[in-house]
Amino acid sequence: MASRTVSALLLVIGIVLGACGLALGALLASGNNGWASSLLFSVVGLVGAPLATLSWSSRRRRQYQALAGIALVLGILGSLGLMLEFTQEASGIRHAWSQVPAAVATWFALWAAWGIIALGRVVFNEQPKTRTRLSSRRGDAGH
Repeated sequence: MASRTVSALLLVIGIVLGACGLALGALLASGNNGWASSLLFSVVGLVGAPLATLSWSSRRRRQYQALAGIALVLGILGSLGLMLEFTQEASGIRHAWSQVPAAVATWFALWAAWGIIALGRVVFNEQPKTRTRLSSRRGDAGH
């Protein structure tokens, strides 16, 4: 029962994190802010953030490790897209930064947060405990 409660709480935290990123992405794409592709990256965060937080439900189950891996791949691909946007001459990110720097900084913090959560899950993976013997009695005829 407690495990389901923890999983539900982590999922809600991930959804809130992704929804906040999406709301900020909508703000950055609207009006004179000029960064239309922020919505695309925010949708990636809307999927990646719940996967990243939910992956911490169990530190030993491989299914949750896979969720962290999927979130990490989404984060890496999204980050590559962000780097391409930074290198463009007429980047929407630069224009949005000149209009609403606090919103852009908060959006990047939310983006980095779920990526760090997924990376932490992969790095701090705890293997399932197995019963192993330090030495084997094979070959010594049971002595």
